[in-house]
Amino acid sequence: MRYRTTFYSALSRLLMIELGEDEDRFERFMMPLADTFERVASQLAAVGSPVFPEEELKITFIGLCRDLQGVAYAFVGKTSFMMFFDWLYPRHMEVLHRCLTLWCHLPSVSTPLLKLMAEIVQNKQQRLQFDVSSPNGILLFREVSKVVVTYGSQMLSLQDMLPSEVYSVKYKGVAVTFQMLKYALSGNYVNFGVFRLYGDEALDNALNMFVKLVLSIPQSDLMHYPKLCQAYFSLLEIIAQDHMNFLSGLEPQIVMYLLSSVNEGLSSLEMSICTGCCATLDYVVTYVFKNLMKRKLTAASGSEETSPILRIVDLHPEVLQQMLSTIMNIIMFEDCRNQWSMSRPLLGLILLAEKHFEQLRDSVIRMQPADRQRAMDVCFQSLMDGVERTLLPKNRDRYFCVCLSD
Repeated sequence: MRYRTTFYSALSRLLMIELGEDEDRFERFMMPLADTFERVASQLAAVGSPVFPEEELKITFIGLCRDLQGVAYAFVGKTSFMMFFDWLYPRHMEVLHRCLTLWCHLPSVSTPLLKLMAEIVQNKQQRLQFDVSSPNGILLFREVSKVVVTYGSQMLSLQDMLPSEVYSVKYKGVAVTFQMLKYALSGNYVNFGVFRLYGDEALDNALNMFVKLVLSIPQSDLMHYPKLCQAYFSLLEIIAQDHMNFLSGLEPQIVMYLLSSVNEGLSSLEMSICTGCCATLDYVVTYVFKNLMKRKLTAASGSEETSPILRIVDLHPEVLQQMLSTIMNIIMFEDCRNQWSMSRPLLGLILLAEKHFEQLRDSVIRMQPADRQRAMDVCFQSLMDGVERTLLPKNRDRYFCVCLSD
């Protein structure tokens, strides 16, 4: 069954050789898949009746999803992929949602569907480019949000799974869901400000479901399964980059959990996870620093408005202090292979936790032999030479150069 994706990908590549903008030829190519959609839709009408052919329909639908994934994977050009998108949406999307609602508790059915959706929303080679007047980007994200909420709600209801089946039943699909949401959030074909402007809850529903799914997974499991771990941290990086207002508005204990997972990821042996955690932490630290500067300005004018993230940092300063300690330990005492990534959040952490940095500095100096303490002190002093108390790009680059020279 799984080779059907490869087979249809090969067929679609052959089609693209002479397809051009020939929509009639494309429709003829997709006709067997359209007929399968119609057959699935007609059989779904019999759900609940004694004649409902559930097992046969599941096999048909799994094959359909794998076939469509192969087609979507092969269509990397804008013209061919837009033909595919216009063929699929909205005409056949309802069938996908109905099947997910019916069988989302069955990984054999739900996983091929989730992989299909992840492939559709992945904007590789900028193939998803809608006209200025087209609402399709927003409508596509709505569909993604529906899938995330439907599947996530089912996963949250699962209880008492055996350790041997937890990955296949839950974590594998959750990892694909995180990957799908990451592709949708980072595709640059949706103006997410529109959702809150017009009271559309699709974005908030998807992000809130992400948080609920993360909280339902023990942190030890989150770090143990490589695909789940990679999908989680890559999605968290995108959310921290573009949706920090959402993260800062979460409950303090949730923010603390997310930050503790980032702190855990900083020590990961997997380079991509460690680098992603550094980027996530940099976005968080930059957001906190900017809001801290705004608070100082508003306090001078008599206003007492405070960002939610600042209240969390004020109540739990040890969170950023722990991350500062982690990064300093990695840079100074371990084989740090990505100093550039580590240096990005380091400057912000030092500016936000100066007293703790001074304590770390004094502790490190005392650990050195007496004849090397003076030299170590000079190194720490030179670390901030010429570096201003800002997080402007030019100042960051200057600090990084100082780090390398030391």
